[in-house]
Amino acid sequence: MNNRKDFALSPVGANAKLFFAGLILLPVILIAVIWWNDPSEFSDIPLWALGLMFGIGPAVLVAAAMGVRNPQAGLGMDGLSLKVSFIDKRWALNDIDRVNAALVNLESRQELRPKWKLWGAAMPGLSSGLFKLYDGRKAHVYITDRSKVVYLPTQSGPVLLSLERPREFLDALQAL
Repeated sequence: MNNRKDFALSPVGANAKLFFAGLILLPVILIAVIWWNDPSEFSDIPLWALGLMFGIGPAVLVAAAMGVRNPQAGLGMDGLSLKVSFIDKRWALNDIDRVNAALVNLESRQELRPKWKLWGAAMPGLSSGLFKLYDGRKAHVYITDRSKVVYLPTQSGPVLLSLERPREFLDALQAL
């Protein structure tokens, strides 16, 4: 019997939503400016490029935004699972250093802050994916609030999570 429990990750903030909306609207605004200045410019643009700007690019961004809507972390005897947008990652329970798991404030723990995005999303109010931290380690992160982050050391590098109920998550982790 697994007794798996799901924990809601903190929702994406308003700054990230505005940034994302801007990314989606950017191709439309760019084309509108070009059209306004000189509509004949479109005679030189291949149809596939217009399709890419109007169709595929915004569609990928909308799909990513939809995936961030209900991010979940699952915890059970089989370990931790993280499902956010295009990320579906699992860590076995014996790979997690439960003794050193903690609730941290990244404002005072600079070495644990994401520095370089290796894969994922980085925008104001959201860091999600694989990042290199200031201390040089690679970490899987989902951070929307830097003041309350669950730090989970694992054999493959730390996991940093913004959770709705971080204390409840840590208590459940310790109880396993």
